[in-house]
Amino acid sequence: MPCKVPNSKLTGEMTPAVDDLEITLEELAEQCKAGDRSAFEPLVRRLESRVTFFLYRMVGNMDDAADLAQDSFVKAYKNIHRYDSKYSFTTWLFTIAKRTALNYFRSAKPTVEFQEYTELEESHPRSLLESKDEASSLWSLAKRVLKPKQFEALWLRYGEDFTIEETARIMKTNQIRVRVLVHRARGILMRHLDHDKGEAKS
Repeated sequence: MPCKVPNSKLTGEMTPAVDDLEITLEELAEQCKAGDRSAFEPLVRRLESRVTFFLYRMVGNMDDAADLAQDSFVKAYKNIHRYDSKYSFTTWLFTIAKRTALNYFRSAKPTVEFQEYTELEESHPRSLLESKDEASSLWSLAKRVLKPKQFEALWLRYGEDFTIEETARIMKTNQIRVRVLVHRARGILMRHLDHDKGEAKS
């Protein structure tokens, strides 16, 4: 029986689904590889929101993000035999999602370029703010002022809580590049926040 993939478009604020199952994502993926294709449905259910929100951060449109998430899960399902359980399933899936988004930009928006920017991991960028309630504003600012690679590295590292190694694997680069990207992104955010505070006091 074929595995189901999401056919509904998510709206509003995305939050990861609560895992109430003891089995890991990697174990589900291995079951799917072994022939139990029904094991893919809980993978979709547990990761749909995170993948869609990640894609929304890239493309800026929720409908497009939902469509791209659907495509990403279909690709993952068709290529589940390629998954290597030595690595995190989430990292593997996000790599597929990113590639799907890049293909979308190449076909739908040829003028948009994902350039290679040469950008040291420090504290969480939320520490730049005085309140956790300002986290949403921080990511909005980051989207406006950071270059695409800087924003992607920052979001994967802190928005999705991937490790530096996992972030590098998703971005198809090395760990040093990721650390530099994150470091420069934090520096840019710091300067903009300091500038905004200075204007507020004047």
